[in-house]
Amino acid sequence: MFTLLIMSFHSEHLITKLVDSIDDNIPIVIIENSQNYNLKTTLEKKYQNVKVIVPEKNLGFAKGANLGIDEAKTEYVFLNPSDVFLPKKCINDLIECMNEFEDFAMLAPTYKDESIYKNYELYSKKPYVKHHLTEKYGIKEVDIIDGTFIIKKSAFKNVGFFDENIFIYFEPWDLSKRVVLDGKKIYVCDKIKFEHLGGQSHNPKFNYEATLSRNWHYCWSKFYYLRKYKNYLYALKKTSPILLRAILKCVKFKIANNKIEYQMHMAEIKGLISAYFLKKSSYRPYERQK
Repeated sequence: MFTLLIMSFHSEHLITKLVDSIDDNIPIVIIENSQNYNLKTTLEKKYQNVKVIVPEKNLGFAKGANLGIDEAKTEYVFLNPSDVFLPKKCINDLIECMNEFEDFAMLAPTYKDESIYKNYELYSKKPYVKHHLTEKYGIKEVDIIDGTFIIKKSAFKNVGFFDENIFIYFEPWDLSKRVVLDGKKIYVCDKIKFEHLGGQSHNPKFNYEATLSRNWHYCWSKFYYLRKYKNYLYALKKTSPILLRAILKCVKFKIANNKIEYQMHMAEIKGLISAYFLKKSSYRPYERQK
């Protein structure tokens, strides 16, 4: 059995639907980062298997996930954003795979639609996985898992969990990198599918603030990740085209007097400049709306 860990940030419109789809024998921990105490009261009253933790401030993904992992009483923890749909077959297949295929640190289903994005990266050819479930579930070894995945807590004793220097973006990449360097294995199941709604994890009325946050933090986190595993100059080389493009966009939209687009690309610039000067990931575009 695993604990389902759900990260919530202004996700009231999705949480109940997601929890409703999960069998009540599966423990669920929700980290409610937007300080919605009403959501905690409602969910814990309705569902006996749900515990909602409301931090005093928005912890971001890494700190929030670490808090949820520590709270989980099970060896396995299934991390999920709120904007996913997990069919019962997906969960049942993962449980079978998890119980019989134990040699993993991270294990993930795959997107139902992979035409736009895959939730894993494979940089080099891996050996065939010799297990009786390989053909049934399409088990294959990969280098990086992103988004939705199961972790085996005991496999992380040497490396720890998420890097709390990162507020959001690249946390699973960083975790994957460290666990592989520690000699552990990461797998995906090509034949176990889930749906990612994409960009719907927050209430639509916060789209503007969410996009500012994404632009700033994606740029900061990308530089941080590249610098951590390569070096400063390598990270600078890889991110400088993003900076140049953002500057040109800012000039374009400043001339056009398009304030919204100007601010969006300015967020990218500010995120990168902050990373270049080795400042902490500190930008918070919005807090709880009262």
